[in-house]
Amino acid sequence: MKKRWLQTLFIFMLAVSLPVVSVNGVQAKEVTKPKEYRNVGYVFQRGSDISKIDVTQITHLNYSFGLIYNEEYKDVKNSETGELFGPELNPDVATPQYFRPEQLHTIYLPPKVASDLSRLDELKAKNPDLKVLLSIGGYDARGFSDAAATEEARKTFAKSTKEVIAQYDLDGIDLDWEYPVNGGWGSIKARKEDKHNFTLLLQEVRKAIGHDKLLTIAGSANTLFTGTEAGGEDGTWTEFDKIIPILDFINIMTYDFQYDSNYFGSALYPSKKWPAKNANEGYWVDKAVQNYLKNGCPPEKINLGLAFAAPIPQIVRSDEHYPIIKERLQQAGFYDSQDPGLKRVKDLLENKNGFTKEWDEDAKVMYIATVFDNKKQFVMSYIEPKGLTEKLNYVKDLGLGGTMFWEFGSDYDNSMVTQIAEELSINK
Repeated sequence: MKKRWLQTLFIFMLAVSLPVVSVNGVQAKEVTKPKEYRNVGYVFQRGSDISKIDVTQITHLNYSFGLIYNEEYKDVKNSETGELFGPELNPDVATPQYFRPEQLHTIYLPPKVASDLSRLDELKAKNPDLKVLLSIGGYDARGFSDAAATEEARKTFAKSTKEVIAQYDLDGIDLDWEYPVNGGWGSIKARKEDKHNFTLLLQEVRKAIGHDKLLTIAGSANTLFTGTEAGGEDGTWTEFDKIIPILDFINIMTYDFQYDSNYFGSALYPSKKWPAKNANEGYWVDKAVQNYLKNGCPPEKINLGLAFAAPIPQIVRSDEHYPIIKERLQQAGFYDSQDPGLKRVKDLLENKNGFTKEWDEDAKVMYIATVFDNKKQFVMSYIEPKGLTEKLNYVKDLGLGGTMFWEFGSDYDNSMVTQIAEELSINK
C-alpha cells in the first residue's frame, strides 16, 4: 500500500514539472504576462482641483510646473526692499515673489503648486501605486540654459531637485525644457552649448536623485531634437544617444502641429485631403515616433503624447475666408462658452450650427468643417474616441511604453482618461 502511494506521488510530481502539452504531443504556448503600459497625466496648476481628478486611471502624475530662479529679472527690484523679483510674474501668485542671489538656479514652487504637492497623500490613498513627479519648466519657462551652463550651476540645480523630492516625498523629476539650443524659437534664453550642457545637467540630476527615483523629460517631436534635418547642417538640439540611457522614459509631445501650413494638430499619419501646404513643414505622430526609434530610443521608453484639445490651425486663421468661419463660431456661441474646448466642439459644432463632423481616413483624426461657396473648409481638428483608439492601437502595435496626456483639466468628464485606461488595461 505504501509502495503504491509513493509511486502515485512520484508520477504526480513528475507530471506537474513537465511542460504543458497538447493532445497531439506539441508543447503548448506558455502563458505570458500582459504588457503593462504607462499612462502619464499632466496636471496644470492653474484652475486645477486635484480632489476631482481620477488618478485610478493613470500610472504617473506629472504636476506642473516648478520653475527655476533665474536672472531674467535681475534689474527688476522691489523699490522698498531692493529684493529681486522671482522667476515668473505669475498671475496665480497673489503677491510678488522675491529671491536672493544665492537662490539662483534652484527650484521655485508657486504657492498653488506647493499647496497641492503637500496633499499628495490624498491621491495616493486613491491609487497606492501612483507615481508622482514634479515637472519643471514648460513653454516660455526661463532659467534652463543658465542652470545648465556651468558645473557649479548644474550642481546647484541638481541639489535642489533632490531637496524638493525629499520635501514632498515625490517619485521623481520631469524636465520640460522647450528647447535646448532652440530656446522656444527665441522665447527664452538659449545658447549653442545647450546641446552638450543638457546631457551634463541630466547626468548631474541623476547623480543627485539616484536610480530609485524617476528622471524623465518632455521631448520635442521636431526632428532636430533627435537628429539633423535631411539635407541640413548639424543643428540638433540634444546629444540624443547620450541622454537616452540617463532617462527612465521620454514623453514625446506629439501634438501642437497646427502651425505653419499644417492643418491637423496631431494627425497620426499624413493627410491626402488636407496635406501641409509646404511639404517641409509637414508633421504627424508617426513621423516623430519613427524618428525617435531610428535614432536609438527603445520603444518601451517612449510615451506617446496626447493633447486633449481642439486647435484652430494657423493656416486657417491666415486664410482670407477666416472671418466667415470666425463669425459662424461666434454665432454658435463657441467663444462665449466657458466650457473646455472639447465640450464646446461636441455641444456646438458636431453636425450643428453650420458645422459638420468629418473623419480623415488617412490622418486617422476627426475634424470640424464648414461649407461656403460650395466648398468644404477645414476649421479645426480634435481628439475624440475614434481617433484616440487609433493612437492607442498604434501604441500597442509598436510596443511603445504607453501614453502621456496634456492635461487633466481639459478632460472635462474624465472620458478620455477612462478610455485610455480601458484600452491599455491600466491598473487592471
